Amino acid sequence: MEKIKIGVEMELKSLRIFLLQLFVVLFLLPFSYLFIMLLAGNGNLERIQIVSLLTGYIVVTLTSAFINMLSLRITNTRQPQVLELYSTFSITFPQIVVSQCITYTLLTLPLILAAFLYVILSLKSVNILLFISGIVIGIFVLLLLSVSLGLLMNNLFLANGLCQIVSVFLIIFSPSFFGMQTLNKFFQTLLLLNPITHVLNIMRSPLNISLGFDVRWSYLFLFVLSVLLVLFVSKKVSKTYILEKIF
Repeated sequence: MEKIKIGVEMELKSLRIFLLQLFVVLFLLPFSYLFIMLLAGNGNLERIQIVSLLTGYIVVTLTSAFINMLSLRITNTRQPQVLELYSTFSITFPQIVVSQCITYTLLTLPLILAAFLYVILSLKSVNILLFISGIVIGIFVLLLLSVSLGLLMNNLFLANGLCQIVSVFLIIFSPSFFGMQTLNKFFQTLLLLNPITHVLNIMRSPLNISLGFDVRWSYLFLFVLSVLLVLFVSKKVSKTYILEKIF
């Protein structure tokens, strides 16, 4: 546990040179989507619509931070010259990955907490435990997805462009800020292939906001996806060593 704490402290210190990028992916990008949708409503949005937008804001914030920052950090950490920096702390690569996941989760918590409080205070009937569990599941799945993406790539320059493309694709092709019931079957099917759609479904279900399909399918989809990602991450992480298996 002490080594993971050291890893978190190192990650927080390294973020001082990425403050501008951190501001963009944590605040500017997700808030811009939310702001545009609020403007489109001309101030006539009902409370339930604002709550729906805020759940989208939570998911977009997580996606933006994890895919655009965490995935890149995982790819960067796997570079030999970077692994050497961690060798002096006798820390293993799995511990580094866990510490990075904790760091970026902590960075998103203030924004998520603010949106969460507005949601539960705005609606009279909210299953708070299910809503919290939906957020936790969403964080877990998006962490796995981001770590997998970071482990999949070796070229840092390629990863920099690809992570942004994946992030934008996941956000745009998801019902984060719009309903999917009015879309034709092709686009509905396309959205159902996006894990963010299912994260939104399990988050909005406790708020009595329906995406038009049974929430049980979302739980099943995310469970299967999580198992596959855990197997992939475990395999890739076990093959990454610091200083030729010394630790």
